[in-house]
Amino acid sequence: MRNSFESSNVACGPRFLWVDLKQSAGVSLVDSLDQTFDVHRVRESTQVDHAIETHTPQFLCFEFDEPDPQGIDDLMRIGQEHPSLPILVITDRSSAAAAMLSLQPPVWGLLMKPAAPTELRGDVLTLPSSTRANRREPIRHSDATRADVVPLSRATEHHKQGRTHPAIEYAAQHLDCAIALGHVAALCHLGPSQFCRAFRLEHGVSFGQHLLRLRIERACDRLGDPDALVKEVAYSVGFNDLSYFTRAFRREMGVCPSAYQAGARLSYRLSRSS
Repeated sequence: MRNSFESSNVACGPRFLWVDLKQSAGVSLVDSLDQTFDVHRVRESTQVDHAIETHTPQFLCFEFDEPDPQGIDDLMRIGQEHPSLPILVITDRSSAAAAMLSLQPPVWGLLMKPAAPTELRGDVLTLPSSTRANRREPIRHSDATRADVVPLSRATEHHKQGRTHPAIEYAAQHLDCAIALGHVAALCHLGPSQFCRAFRLEHGVSFGQHLLRLRIERACDRLGDPDALVKEVAYSVGFNDLSYFTRAFRREMGVCPSAYQAGARLSYRLSRSS
């Protein structure tokens, strides 16, 4: 394992950045990894951008005791500035804040402490290959019509008998509500950490990413109505912050909601005139 910015020729495993934001001086979970992993550790969130530029990691691990507001803000800022880098959040089992974080893209998964080294190793080995296999290209402006959106329900149809199917059904029926990780995990008779791992293995994406894409898909359907208001559409699919909805929609679809709706209106007029 490489620590901070030290160089080594030993590491051959996944290359990632460990952001150690623990408030206590205890041993970090990263210390349980052996020398085969190419890890760079930073202890201040202000060092993350430079470390990403210098080491080009495949993903990030954020380790907390209990995430404080500043730590959460830093994580979300870094996620927004580096949307292609998935994030694994590691925190104490009692942390309710982390459970909420795990539903926010680009958080890929949640690992609760105390965790066995084999759990961490499994997540570290699985995460980079899963994210590469499931990375999507955004739909560009010229292509952004309702016909181009592949429903997520069809994409996950073959997983209907999986352990996490109750969460899939619940999310589809309650998009306009706040969805708690602990609740959907309980529906699947799993703990939050077990649920995150099982969901990722079954569907190739985190539950937070699935939830976001499902909400964007539903928003696309509703924006196809030329009389729909963007703000009302955002609230109807579970977004309480219009600016966040706009950013998330643009990241997924390649255009802002109003531009997507304009394309839908044009398609509608052309179909009526033909």
